[in-house]
Amino acid sequence: MSHKSLRIATGPSQKSVWMQEIPLLIGIATFTLLFAHWSPPGVATGATNLLWTCWILISILACAFRAMRHADMLAVRFGEPIGTIILTVAAIIIEVAAVSAVMLHAKPGNPAARDTMFAVLMLIFNLLIGLSIVLGCMRKKEQEFNLQSSGNYLSFIIALATISLILPRFTRSADGGWMSSSMEIFVGGSCLVIYALFLLLQTSRAKSFFAHVTNETQSTQPHSNHVCTHSTTVTIVLLFISLLTVVLLSEYVGARVSILFDYLNLPTPLVGIFIAAMVLAPEGLAALRAAHSNDMQRAINVLLGGALGTIGLTLPAIMTLRYFTDISPELGLEPPYIVLFVATLGVSIVNLTRGKVNIMQGLVHILLFFAWIAVIFDEASINPTAAP
Repeated sequence: MSHKSLRIATGPSQKSVWMQEIPLLIGIATFTLLFAHWSPPGVATGATNLLWTCWILISILACAFRAMRHADMLAVRFGEPIGTIILTVAAIIIEVAAVSAVMLHAKPGNPAARDTMFAVLMLIFNLLIGLSIVLGCMRKKEQEFNLQSSGNYLSFIIALATISLILPRFTRSADGGWMSSSMEIFVGGSCLVIYALFLLLQTSRAKSFFAHVTNETQSTQPHSNHVCTHSTTVTIVLLFISLLTVVLLSEYVGARVSILFDYLNLPTPLVGIFIAAMVLAPEGLAALRAAHSNDMQRAINVLLGGALGTIGLTLPAIMTLRYFTDISPELGLEPPYIVLFVATLGVSIVNLTRGKVNIMQGLVHILLFFAWIAVIFDEASINPTAAP
């Protein structure tokens, strides 16, 4: 066999490799059309604008999946815990872009930023962790992981979530769930510093806490179904372009989604859930794939890392945006959602600090997710303007 034939037989052709970037090209083309004002983000209720909204969402998802795919390739090459950090930071950039877009186009007093952050946490802790446990335990009676990883994640998450989402409801520095300027600076700065210290420890002396080697997984390398088809430099460049495209397109989707949900008379918190589900889709699927492949450690790292990044990076970004736009976000949760959040954190402490999980524990997390959805509709039926 000739060298040319051997090269074709052992790897994908250059044409097929670059054909994989078609979703990214679609996203870039969509932004180009929007930037040219072919479809202004005014009223999103007409048929044409509704189709444009759906197409923008599809383009964002396509680019987000490409971004997470490239991040996954880099994760395989760099190993744990660097690989999980790359995935987490890529996902958080997408989340910050979406939250900022919703916040910029929300009406005064609309807690869209808080709703989206809270939705991300509830989706991660209840739906995604619950489904990951159920999927993993369908193949194996119990799934094991390094309990030091979940314990460290939870301690940081609980501390930051308490001072950012619960404490503002009880402080007297401002009415309702708002905070004074000094408290906003303290909370935003604290979250950023604590998250930076966590990453420093995770990549240095505490590196072994976030890896778990079993008979099925004899390596700390992250599992991936993605074949590395580009060089490291090209992969990094494509990751950057994918994330930038998502950020630019998010500017156009925030107003459209809010207007559309108002037109359909849907509860306000559902906007946050919709945006959260969109930005979590790539990261969530990566965690579910890992759990299904008996790699619960990576599922825990991805999901809890995403939850910590949501508070540690998204909240400081919101605080920074507040000083450029003079839009002060309401962060304190309403009492029914504080109860659900505390229950969620309590169940997570019980289930995720033993180093083992079973299918019954996963079902409890899923139950709390549906309880949260039920409370949203119940609150909306009593007070249509209520938001968590």
